[in-house]
Amino acid sequence: MGSEFPEASYVRKTFTLRKMDFPPEVAMTKRSLLRWFALSFGLISEKESRSTILDILDGFFYFQVSKKYAPTTQELLVHLQEQQKKVDEKLLRYHLKRLIDVGLVERRKGKLSFASDPKADPNDIISGFNHNIALPMQDTLKDLGEAMQKIKDNYNI
Repeated sequence: MGSEFPEASYVRKTFTLRKMDFPPEVAMTKRSLLRWFALSFGLISEKESRSTILDILDGFFYFQVSKKYAPTTQELLVHLQEQQKKVDEKLLRYHLKRLIDVGLVERRKGKLSFASDPKADPNDIISGFNHNIALPMQDTLKDLGEAMQKIKDNYNI
């Protein structure tokens, strides 16, 4: 096997997005919305049958939105177990790391919360999503456009 491309060191974050239809029936249940979000955001694949990440997202939204509380990993685990969800601590930590790595969740002083926008209300999860996910994606798309222009210029001899 060869070595990695030198540009690989420039990767800061990886996003997987799927452009999906958003029909009204998706919004009829929390579970359907969670599945749509997880699939669109690349947290699950089209053929995924395991629901662990959905259970974790459900528990996370419960704490953050319904209870307005930032849980610890252990509190989230206890909540999931109380809900009869089969999630062990190792699997929970794996999925939380994925959510942190993509910028959706952050951990501060052992507490987990949706990543926030430093200029907005810390409880505004939409502003946090826009700041930590949407803006970096827009920057990436802008950079891709600039790179494409430079490639085109290099081929215009």
